[in-house]
Amino acid sequence: MTDSSKQHIEEKRDVTFRVHRFNPQVDSKPYFDDYTIKLEKGITVLRALNYIKEHVDASLTFRAFCQAGICGSCAMRINNMSKLACTTQVWDELERTREPNVIRVEPLRNLPLIKDLVVEMDPLVGKMQQFSNWVDSKMPEEQWGRKEFLVSEEEFRKYDKATDCILCASCVSECTILRANRDYVSPAVLLKSYRMNVDSRDASHEQRLAGLVGDHGVWDCTHCYRCQETCVKHIPIMDAIHGIREDAIERRGVKDTSGARHAEAFMTDIGKKGKLVEATLPIRTNGVAWTLKNLLPMAFKMVIKRRTPPPPLLVKSTSGIEQFRAEFREMSGHVAKDHEKKSGE
Repeated sequence: MTDSSKQHIEEKRDVTFRVHRFNPQVDSKPYFDDYTIKLEKGITVLRALNYIKEHVDASLTFRAFCQAGICGSCAMRINNMSKLACTTQVWDELERTREPNVIRVEPLRNLPLIKDLVVEMDPLVGKMQQFSNWVDSKMPEEQWGRKEFLVSEEEFRKYDKATDCILCASCVSECTILRANRDYVSPAVLLKSYRMNVDSRDASHEQRLAGLVGDHGVWDCTHCYRCQETCVKHIPIMDAIHGIREDAIERRGVKDTSGARHAEAFMTDIGKKGKLVEATLPIRTNGVAWTLKNLLPMAFKMVIKRRTPPPPLLVKSTSGIEQFRAEFREMSGHVAKDHEKKSGE
């Protein structure tokens, strides 16, 4: 038998899946079960979980549907990162494991747990309803169905990437703000809102934007970029968030919300000194009354621990400030021209 006619045999290995388990009807708290099965190279995590459910433990519960990376149903945390189980190769994960040949599988974070690897999606759907994540057509109702409501290819490119979102909630799971505040709008809703606001056929732009700049809205994002880093469709979610902020400042002004005022104060400090004047930043963002009411106790603790920021007069400009200011003005000029161009369109 020649070498070319020999049957190809894939590498096989015993792999342990450490799977999060919780049945609210019988369990007082979550726990982990270990399932060790022999797999060959080329198997996805979802296929491995299907094997465990069919041949080892029929009680294991998880969501799955298309098995092709389209529906988003099988999103879960695999080795401490939110992913789609149907597109995640076991062999790739074995290279990232902390413990040899052990893959840890958990449900998405920041959403209520139902059972095992299944989470409740209603909170996300509710926020999408709250912020009208659909196109409210400008076309008069009597014209519906009689003619197409078209957009140009150039306009579509502005939100083309955003339409790739499959609502798997991986970005929601990895959002650091949602871990601290479940009322935060969430990156998935911000992405969908951006897609609707950019669409010229939409009639709810101002209403939607007013909600997005309110409490727990777009200004609460801390730019950790976790949502974008874990997006299974590689969508530039942070570009959408920045787009909403720029739109809010342009349409509603820099005095509209504390987030907008914070952004203005930040840019003013950077333009003048190349660094933040932290001592007065809370006052310029939220006012004297709010600062005294909410930050005075923390200020006393900082004084005791000698961690107070320097007074404004003692904040010296960064080295090379003149060159930096020139570059800053040039950058600001480009941004202003971009805004003028968008307004003209």
